[in-house]
Amino acid sequence: MKYRNLVFIFAIAATVSLPMINGVAQAGETPVTDAVQAAKHEATVAEDGNELNMFRFSLQMDRLEFVKKAMKLNGEQEKKFMDQYYVFDAEMKKLNDKRVAVIKDYAENIDNITDTKANELVKRSFEFRKQRAALLEKFYGKVAKATSKTIAARFLQVESIVQGASDVAIGSSIPLMPK
Repeated sequence: MKYRNLVFIFAIAATVSLPMINGVAQAGETPVTDAVQAAKHEATVAEDGNELNMFRFSLQMDRLEFVKKAMKLNGEQEKKFMDQYYVFDAEMKKLNDKRVAVIKDYAENIDNITDTKANELVKRSFEFRKQRAALLEKFYGKVAKATSKTIAARFLQVESIVQGASDVAIGSSIPLMPK
């Protein structure tokens, strides 16, 4: 299938690479296209699930480091925040796995997509976005309770950067729905 590596590319992009995040956060010092190309290269190298999982884990560690730096919290605040963030990150990973499943389904059916299948994929994508928004709202409350509303608002800003970069990378790499 001509979109064989598509799922690997998006599995990687769904976890968001640090160069891509830094490119967004630093107003263009590292173009997003470079990060997408790097993700595509790594996807072709990762031939089995174990290598892909190791790569996703590495990117997740980079992401956590980015979040810690962007949050700029003192020791006590960081501990309270990260206690919440680790739980959020685990739940976000489960949601991203659902997103990867939608993309995989799309890649498997792209050559003979039907109206019914297109509608199903769109509905699943909407559900992913609803669940992601609900998760952010849930953890805004948890972070606010553990730290402060200001820190929780900063968390939403940082996560918006991370998710926005991921959405751009994924959206710009997925082939458009055929006619």
